[in-house]
Amino acid sequence: MSAVIDKAAFKSIKDYIDFAKGIKRGEIITGGKCDDSKGYFIEPTQLLQLILNLKTMQEEIFGPVLTIYVYEDNKFDETLVLCDQTSPYALTGAIWAKDRDFWLKCPIN
Repeated sequence: MSAVIDKAAFKSIKDYIDFAKGIKRGEIITGGKCDDSKGYFIEPTQLLQLILNLKTMQEEIFGPVLTIYVYEDNKFDETLVLCDQTSPYALTGAIWAKDRDFWLKCPIN
């Protein structure tokens, strides 16, 4: 993984990771380390969040950070609405499912 573009990007992305470290109902699954001693390097980071509507789920991070929210099977429709309405720019967001008939059931397709 190469470095992020500049110090401002490094600080912004690091702030999201530091924010995630302070959340009690979440964890950093992989990565989370940042090093600006020689360039602006941020490890690819996966965040597991158990609380809805955190800024790591709403805002575009523009760095190697992925926020994962595991939804309850019985909350499928609500989770789709959450994905549809959470980010004002709709640049990112996805749902992974094992169900082959997923799109037939999807209320927002």
